[in-house]
Amino acid sequence: MIRLATNNDIKFIQEVYKDGRELIASYGSPQWQNNYPSIEVTQSDIDNKALYVYEDLEILGVMTVFDYEPTYEFSEGAWISSKPYKVIHRIATRKGHYGKGISAKMIDFVFRDLHAKSIRIDTHELNLPMQNLLKKLGFTYCGKIYLNQATDRMRLAYQKDTF
Repeated sequence: MIRLATNNDIKFIQEVYKDGRELIASYGSPQWQNNYPSIEVTQSDIDNKALYVYEDLEILGVMTVFDYEPTYEFSEGAWISSKPYKVIHRIATRKGHYGKGISAKMIDFVFRDLHAKSIRIDTHELNLPMQNLLKKLGFTYCGKIYLNQATDRMRLAYQKDTF
């Protein structure tokens, strides 16, 4: 089941993020290091009703979903369409459950249950597992976007539309 996260979920969400940080670090990426996403970010996402959890007896996956992303106005590339879109950020799966389709189910939830006509998502250039998942799910690589942070700014941007 996928549902909106509550304050009671914060501890478990942070555990999933910890697993994600460790996985990302294992292939040399600086993404998500330095305790990101923090408890403050998690609380803000819950308060904004943007954080979803995938639950099967315990929380096995998490993602945030927004209606807009200002950093997606980019100079290197072009989106496949200008349809209204949903943005997925901070998607992660609990250690021991990788490769079981949880991220794919969460992305499908955004199309099916949140009625997205288009999804935009970005990932680090070293995050090959996410890049492979997005390609497998039919996302199109659209170019590079740049985050509003001092270092490690560049991300690869993807989009998929419904027809």
